[in-house]
Amino acid sequence: MNYKILIVDDDKTIGEFLQIFLIKEGYEVSISYNGEGALYKIKNEKFDLILMDIMMPKIDGFEAIKIIRKFTNVPIIFVTAKDSQQDKITGFISGCDDYITKPFDLVELSLRVSAILKRVSTSLVEENKDIIKVKDLELNLKEHTLYKEQNEIKLTPKEFDILFLLARNKGRVFPSNEIYERIWGQEFLENDNSLLTHIRNLREKLNDTVKNSKYIKTVWGVGYKIEKEA
Repeated sequence: MNYKILIVDDDKTIGEFLQIFLIKEGYEVSISYNGEGALYKIKNEKFDLILMDIMMPKIDGFEAIKIIRKFTNVPIIFVTAKDSQQDKITGFISGCDDYITKPFDLVELSLRVSAILKRVSTSLVEENKDIIKVKDLELNLKEHTLYKEQNEIKLTPKEFDILFLLARNKGRVFPSNEIYERIWGQEFLENDNSLLTHIRNLREKLNDTVKNSKYIKTVWGVGYKIEKEA
């Protein structure tokens, strides 16, 4: 399999150096020199791995990964000069899969890239599908559409994002605060009923109920999930 890697770094010298090295290693490599460009590429192209700097203008790596994690679990390795323990902790909490500090050893970087790609190769087959099915529901990520038995159900952008997040991670219970922070991109406040309202509206559109839920299950005191199908 010819893996496709995206390099995100505002330093063109480092970006092009990494690109040449990884191409020699047998990978297909694309470059973006800022966070905004990277987000556009990630939404419109398929990548198996992202190598991303943190210190970039406009949208830095920490902010970019929060946005990326709303719509894909593609592996991300931070490659950065920020080498403090707190930076590394922030990186992993934000959702990165590995953290490499500059200056780095090319052999070590190659081994880490290879290890991550081997570990996730199976899950990426499912992750890279544009269409996810849940019983008689069909969600299309590319077109942001939902069909139930060939009938389209109109969703708001946030309703779609919530449903897609749960459907893409069947069986996983998402705490309410995590769903809110992923979808809204803000810190969750206990008295904010926005998520509850969106879940209720989703259930109404799906003809779903809390007691006999076919799709979105409530895990009391924790959050929500969509069951894995047998």
